[in-house]
Amino acid sequence: MLYQVNGLKDIHTVLVNERKMGGAVEAEFVRLRSGEEFTNVAVTHIDMAGSIIYSVSFITEEGKRYIIHINDISMISQPTHKHIKSLNNSFYKQLKTDEKIKYLTKLCQLNEDGFTKPVLQEVLHIIEDIGSDSAKKHMDLDLIQDTKVVKMEKRVS
Repeated sequence: MLYQVNGLKDIHTVLVNERKMGGAVEAEFVRLRSGEEFTNVAVTHIDMAGSIIYSVSFITEEGKRYIIHINDISMISQPTHKHIKSLNNSFYKQLKTDEKIKYLTKLCQLNEDGFTKPVLQEVLHIIEDIGSDSAKKHMDLDLIQDTKVVKMEKRVS
């Protein structure tokens, strides 16, 4: 767990800054006004008009996607910003892991001659987020550890 989320604006901030922060927002359960309850939901999107939130999107453990108007949500229990490897929602965990591995593979292919320090930091951040076990299945982590860091030089014209 990275930290407890305190409100919908915090969830929105995490989702908007996903690339920098990593992880995902998962709630223990969401209860609707109709009485329906969904456990271990992963919040995927918050729709806003200006600064007014009007809907929340989430994915259930079964892989069902919901877009719910904010007035129809009765309670969101224990929303938490977590590393992808720590998610309880196995469907969303696999979805995000696949997405991150695809991005990581492209990032490593584009920088196969050597990594700049920011790229290396991003690669290590992604590996920390998805877990080294998941990353090992798709790439050689020794390549990351043995890699040279290329310094970017400012050229004066």
